[in-house]
Parts: sequence; structure tokens; C-alpha cells
Amino acid sequence: MSDIFNEVDEELRRDRAVELFNRYRPHMIILTLAIVLGVSGYKSWQWYSARKQARASEAFSAAEHLLENGAYKDAEKAFAEFAAKAPRGYKAMAMLEEAAAAARTGKTAEAAKLYMQASKSLTDPLYKDLAILRAALATADELSLADLDARLSPLTGPGRPYRFTARELLAAKAFEEGDLKRARQEYSYLSLALDAPTGARNRAGQALAVLGPEPPAAPRQDTPAKPKSESKDKAP
Repeated sequence: MSDIFNEVDEELRRDRAVELFNRYRPHMIILTLAIVLGVSGYKSWQWYSARKQARASEAFSAAEHLLENGAYKDAEKAFAEFAAKAPRGYKAMAMLEEAAAAARTGKTAEAAKLYMQASKSLTDPLYKDLAILRAALATADELSLADLDARLSPLTGPGRPYRFTARELLAAKAFEEGDLKRARQEYSYLSLALDAPTGARNRAGQALAVLGPEPPAAPRQDTPAKPKSESKDKAP
């Protein structure tokens, strides 16, 4: 008897499974199609992205080749065209190279502008500070010490990647404008900074030798007391 009941239970379970399958079959088909299309779409996106990156890399390398070979005007044009439609990762780097090409052709103001535009798109401090530093270098001859100080002072803080180069540029500008006190201050810092590059320390030491020691402060002269006016004799 138990075998009969078992067979009946098995038949009922089979019928129940078939019923459930028929009920949810459309949903299962839709889910399967969604998975297949999703995987296919992801693979297509990966292929498209890889192809786009490869083309961008080729175009960037071609423009860089022009720059390295001295075709500065052609390189500037190539980088400008590339930056206008470049993927996100390439756009700022293309602007940096375009600025470098512009500087080589004597368009320093345009180069500085491009460097500053690129700096706003960069997040890595190494490249961001480099762009700001190059912008200052491109127009350093036209800038006053005050203007140069405003641009480069943020780069001189602790841990900034180009703090010693920024200070050396400020020291040279101060020396050029006759602000010898500021020049000695910056060169002294560079000569004593143990983590500064050896070349920067050596140049700072040579500059301090040319500047000589700071002249002693002029002795303070007290203002002589004003003689009191003699009082008139009183009449008897």
C-alpha cells in the first residue's frame, strides 16, 4: 500500500512542477533574455571602449611625435583638435601638450592660459601643480614679483611636489626686482632644506655667495630732545 501512496505523491509533485513551470515560463524566458542581452551589451561596450581608447592613444602619439620632432605649429594644431573630442582621461593631457607647443612658438600668453585651463581639469597634485608652475614660467618675464607670488605661493606649502622649484623661481624674481631681502630669504630656505634637490641647494648656495651677507641694520638714532624755550623775565 505504501508504494501506491508514494506513486500518487510523486505524480502529484510532477503535476505541480509542470503547473508552476507553465505559470512562470514567460518570466523565466524574459529573465534569461535580459541576462543574455546584458552580457552581450557589456561585452560590446568593453569592445567599443577599448577601440576608442586605442584610437585616442594613436592620435595622441601622432601629435606627440610632431612635438618631439620640432613641428610645433603642427603639434599645437593636432593637440587642439584632439583635445576638442578626446576622452576624459586624455583631454587635460592634450591641453598640457598643446600649451607646450604654443610656448615653443612664442605664444606665451596663450600657453599660460592653456596650462591654467588644464590645471582646473586635473585632480592629481603632481600634474595639477605642474600645470600651474608651467603657466607661471611661461609668463614669468611679464609678471611682477607680487603677481608671481600670488600664483606660486600655494605651491610652496609642505608636501607640494614642486615647492622647491616654485621657491627658486620666486627667489630669482625677487633678485631681479632688487628685493634682496626676499631673495636671501628664499635662497636660505633652499640651501638649508635637506629634502631639496641637490641642484637646487647648490644654486641657492651660489646665489647667496653673490648676494653676500645681509647688511647690518643701521643704528637707531634717538631724536634729540627739543630745547625748552626760555621763559621771559617777569616784569618787576
